[in-house]
Amino acid sequence: MNNKNNNNLKKVSLVMEKFWLVLAILSLLGVIYIFIVDGMDRNNIQYLIFPALAGAMYGFRTFFRKRMENRED
Repeated sequence: MNNKNNNNLKKVSLVMEKFWLVLAILSLLGVIYIFIVDGMDRNNIQYLIFPALAGAMYGFRTFFRKRMENRED
């Protein structure tokens, strides 16, 4: 039972990790599009927070997944 729960946790963790990576890439592309259309205005720079947060979440999830895998070995 514990092994099954552990495998499910690994799958969910990997899916969430990929989710944050995709979100970071898509939001960065969206910000680049905004910069191209509206210019790199002072008001538009605040949009960089979205890809930065998504990238940070991706890094956070990756770090803890690897840490969890190292503890199991």
